Amino acid sequence: MTGAAAHHTVRDLIRVTQEYFAGKGLESARLNAERLLADVLGLSRMELYLQADRPVLGEELDRYRELVKRRGQGEPLQTILGMTEFYSRPFKVEPGVFIPRPETEHLVEAAVEMLTPGSSSLLAPVAVEVGCGTGIIGISLACELPRLVVHATEINPRALDLARRNALALEVTARVHFHAGSRFDPLPDNLRGQVDLLVSNPPYVRRGDIPGLSVEVAEHDPHEALDGGEDGLVFYRALAAGLGRWLRPGGGVALEIGHDQSADVEGILGAVGIRDLRTIKDYSGRDRVVLGRMAP
Repeated sequence: MTGAAAHHTVRDLIRVTQEYFAGKGLESARLNAERLLADVLGLSRMELYLQADRPVLGEELDRYRELVKRRGQGEPLQTILGMTEFYSRPFKVEPGVFIPRPETEHLVEAAVEMLTPGSSSLLAPVAVEVGCGTGIIGISLACELPRLVVHATEINPRALDLARRNALALEVTARVHFHAGSRFDPLPDNLRGQVDLLVSNPPYVRRGDIPGLSVEVAEHDPHEALDGGEDGLVFYRALAAGLGRWLRPGGGVALEIGHDQSADVEGILGAVGIRDLRTIKDYSGRDRVVLGRMAP
């Protein structure tokens, strides 16, 4: 962080760091600066403003400069801080595990609505999440729906361990069950034909597009969590192939998609009997989530 050592107050450090991050092309440069400094000082962002003239010296300044250097080199903010906020809850984040994005909150919101239809009430709904990563989707659903039972699968052992710790921290271990393995393979047989909702944010980046992603994605997210095959649709086809064995008649599907994949994913799902297909856009107006229901 060139020049930051000459400015020792909270206000000046945030200003200089914002300029440095902006020069690196980082989005939300000021927010990044505030989050890092708040972490070093053990303050909230509001407290930073209340203590804008506070001097930052010695070990605090050294630690802050090191964090700024890491962020400037492309390391994700969430990994540096070791946590992220998702659906208004804190989740632990670690290297080697896919970093949750705010856009995925649209998937959770849609899934909650599918499990709480206005015309009826499911007494003990069951959801399956395939490829749970940090566990944010299944855990968030369990927190939002107190009667919901979630079964989540994950092939990455590091991610599975992290998801279990996130579930423990948010006190939903009794209703969120994690299974090690690929896609539907590790699910208990007694769930066949009983699942009310399948939810997933699968890998959907076209293999040839991965090298062109930003440094913080291409070099810090596991490639297996990004790589959707040559056309980005490999995992949607695999999920569609297994839906008929696990969903109950009328059961729902909620999948996150790439911004240009809506027609393809709806076509894949429609070919296996999913009806009432529709696509939800995110706040930037891009297609984000495909929803549907198994034919009765």
